[in-house]
Amino acid sequence: MKPISRTFLAATLTTFVAAWPAGAQDEEQPRWFSGAYDNTTILAYGVPDSDYVMLHFSCTVGKPVVNVSVQDEESSAEEGALLHVRLSAGEERIEFSEKAVPNEDSGGKDVEGHLPRDETLRRLLTATGTLEIVVDGHTQRYDMDGATEPAAAMLAACDAPKPAGDLDVTVTNEARKPLQSFAYSEAGVGSFDSDAFGYEPLEPGASRTFTIAGGRDICTFDLAVTFAEEDDEECCSDPAPAGTQNLCENSAFVVRD
Repeated sequence: MKPISRTFLAATLTTFVAAWPAGAQDEEQPRWFSGAYDNTTILAYGVPDSDYVMLHFSCTVGKPVVNVSVQDEESSAEEGALLHVRLSAGEERIEFSEKAVPNEDSGGKDVEGHLPRDETLRRLLTATGTLEIVVDGHTQRYDMDGATEPAAAMLAACDAPKPAGDLDVTVTNEARKPLQSFAYSEAGVGSFDSDAFGYEPLEPGASRTFTIAGGRDICTFDLAVTFAEEDDEECCSDPAPAGTQNLCENSAFVVRD
């Protein structure tokens, strides 16, 4: 099985420390591991400190969902086709359908879903035996040996109360182009953090809510946006200033042409 290959995923996962005893096994062998970045905690199956990741779950403090990203290197579905995904372990089963995203490395498709952080998911992620994932009729099996502790750690971290200083911001794209990323910096400082929109840009008319850690301690931000380009050889536009806003007073930001 080949890895999910996404730049943002690789950059995030390479900051993590594997939840695995030093010297316990070959460093190049795929296994379960976990880590945290800002208020997000991830459970992944792959090789730590690399972009070789076949499956990963993530959740954010204060959010009631767990994001899951799986791949099917055998899928010949068209980009954007709706793929059905089933996860099962023991008696537990979860199903969802999302659009297929091409994976340039494997030649197959990736699927990203958003699952309720409920008891069914908890039992599935901490089950023993085998996690079975069926995507587009193709079955993958993962040995859950080593998954229980990092999975429990991920869920416990995301169950914690959201820090009082965190600021939820909703971005709505009313421009004609898809929005690739939204960047923010304390007003006048000019040191931008960028919030990308996952596998797919934020389409015109769509909205997304994300969290700025410690944002309520700053409130007023300089903002910039990056648009996706239609030319496949050119990923994105240069960041464009989008104004200054007190996001504590108004946490909704609308992007326009």
